[in-house]
Amino acid sequence: MVGGESFRILSNEEKSRYEFEFCQGCVLYDECELAEDYRCFRLNHPQIHKSQTPQATGALKVKAAVTRIGDREVTPLPSCVRPADDSSKLSYAQENSNHVCIIKSIHTIACGMQRVTEGIGKHYQIEIRKDHTLQIVAGTTDRWEPLQPVFISAPTGRGKNYFVENELIPYVEDLNYKNNTSQRILIFSNRLALQQQIQDRLNGSDDADDGEGKIYHYRDCADVMTYQSLLQRKRYLMERQSKAHSRYIYVICDEAHFFSSDAMFNPHTAKILEAIAEVFQDAIRVYMSATPYECLKPIIDYELERRWKEAEGSQLRTKSIPMAFYHFKRDYSYLDVKAYSAISELYEQIVDSVNKRKEKWLIFIDDRQRGAAVKRKLLECEEEYAEMRGWSLFLNGGAEESAEEKKTLSKEEIAAKAKARAEAQAKRILAVNADSKGDETYMSIVKDEKLGKNTYVLITTSVLDNGVNLTDINNIVVSDMSKVKCLQMIGRARVSGKDDRKTLYVKRFGGGEVGERLRHLKRQKEAYRLYNLAYGDPPDWTRTRTGDVNEFFNKYFNDSDVDWHDAKHWFGRSLDEPDKLYLNEIAKSLVGRLIPQYEFIYDEMIEEGPLVDDETRRKEHKNYSGQKYLEYQLSWFGKVYSEDDDITFADKDKAKKAFLAFLESHAESEVQVDKEEQQRFKPDFTRLYDAAFGRADPNKGRVYSITKMNSLLEDAHINYKVVSHSSYWIVQEHDWEMEEQ
Repeated sequence: MVGGESFRILSNEEKSRYEFEFCQGCVLYDECELAEDYRCFRLNHPQIHKSQTPQATGALKVKAAVTRIGDREVTPLPSCVRPADDSSKLSYAQENSNHVCIIKSIHTIACGMQRVTEGIGKHYQIEIRKDHTLQIVAGTTDRWEPLQPVFISAPTGRGKNYFVENELIPYVEDLNYKNNTSQRILIFSNRLALQQQIQDRLNGSDDADDGEGKIYHYRDCADVMTYQSLLQRKRYLMERQSKAHSRYIYVICDEAHFFSSDAMFNPHTAKILEAIAEVFQDAIRVYMSATPYECLKPIIDYELERRWKEAEGSQLRTKSIPMAFYHFKRDYSYLDVKAYSAISELYEQIVDSVNKRKEKWLIFIDDRQRGAAVKRKLLECEEEYAEMRGWSLFLNGGAEESAEEKKTLSKEEIAAKAKARAEAQAKRILAVNADSKGDETYMSIVKDEKLGKNTYVLITTSVLDNGVNLTDINNIVVSDMSKVKCLQMIGRARVSGKDDRKTLYVKRFGGGEVGERLRHLKRQKEAYRLYNLAYGDPPDWTRTRTGDVNEFFNKYFNDSDVDWHDAKHWFGRSLDEPDKLYLNEIAKSLVGRLIPQYEFIYDEMIEEGPLVDDETRRKEHKNYSGQKYLEYQLSWFGKVYSEDDDITFADKDKAKKAFLAFLESHAESEVQVDKEEQQRFKPDFTRLYDAAFGRADPNKGRVYSITKMNSLLEDAHINYKVVSHSSYWIVQEHDWEMEEQ
């Protein structure tokens, strides 16, 4: 068993360095993301604690001395903000008033900035009882054993897979050689299984079942399978475990956040976790993830439940052995973080960076229709600015031939050039989702773990936020409120060296978006309530369940498409009892936790008021809608809010200055804009106005007329006017308020 010292007795001086009483003595405190979450939340929400203070407007507004904890700079809570005890709400994710830290229940090994192989050392090297059973010896010191599950919490690039492939697998190969056995390792990993599927397809051996239920052999003693395959192969795996000389002695659950992050749309994750703890109780179960905190509790719960079931009915109860938790420190110093409110704010920047600097973008849009729309808008943006800015139609695959050029070409040549442009466009900007497995460009990206030479923008749903790492990304755009999902998305862009910097764009959310999430969560909660009415214990013994079951099926399986579409994500069917439905207990627990969390966020955003521009905020001392939650999001990466890095407002302010400079230059020089120049003036005016104030015409391709220009200038209280003369226009200063008088 691997021991750990999470909490110990402290002197008063030692206690003073901890901001939260329940953290005192924790070896993980210096690098704990939860403590960082609590710190940011309390800075922004002093009013909900017992020591009341005036409303803070953001994390940057609270002044405090900077101290150091280990090698990290920390801004402690001012005494006026710090509550007298720890009974207050600790974070958005903490719905209960009393906090119980999950780290208290496990053996924690704080590994700092080490590689995984260094942090684990020789703990994985087991002792085997050399009789006909070949059981792993229990009660060892600093050795893994089946009674103690292991969790490796390490960010992308710290060597989790390297440890498995270059330390653990060779060790089992050597173990088999010395003991004349055929023991194996089983790896649950979407990533490795997907790579094997790709290789099979490229070799022309695509199976009709698309890989579901298959087990792929890897090296001499390792097998790889998807989590989704487990329930189909459970009986086979149980038979395999009964063979003492050739069973699985290590089970690796890669990307273990799968159990919680996929639970909201995969009804089987709880059953899969339960099966792993049950089938492989005599193997060492190793869970690995860069985002452990959400999935830790269900994993521990199911591990303990299996242990108690195993001991049930016997006089000798199984001793409760805490999980061994190896934690490797996160480092997001390589990220330059910017905030945005709508993806449209980034279109021009994306096209500009690709055209001028050939930068590569990874954009997460968790909806395939919206992803396709973003691709279309980017192509339209490039076309719009090609003539204005002199940009090439690079993402579009090149410009179409002019009418004069077409006259010199045959129909076959014109068709060939059009085909070449389409093929180039398909490679340079790619939108993928779960159905893109047949796309050759996408398959090449996953296999090679980098964008292709000619691919510059990859727009993807969450199909790519789990396991696949890309080495050549310059910019990452995330658009999710979930910390786990955002951190996983960022982890897909692998850092190639100490000088490799990346720009991360984090979305600011508003009350409308949170309200929509709440609506969906409450629909899911209602579905669970109706399920319990149909399948739960009757409220009294005289009542039958027939009516409730029929009502449940009529609503979710015989009525609207929307209900059926949701129900297939919320309820699963057992392979042994196909007529019986079950719900995902992990998802049910998450729904109960997320609803009060989102209700709090929604109320906060409504209180903050509507999204206003930077100038109005300064004048009227208003907060931005979603500002506090945005600052909480930034704390995930160790960043604080800066107006200079807020594209919604900083770029709008710059755009307004550019628009005013444009008008001023024409007015001061008294430029006469003749008919030929008007063809350039109108699109320039339109582009600069839209950048500063937003589009004012539903037809996005239309430039503004002189009448529309003056109407917009008046509405925006900009004291310039475009005056028409017989053969030219001029821009002159104009007081619109005086005109009204």
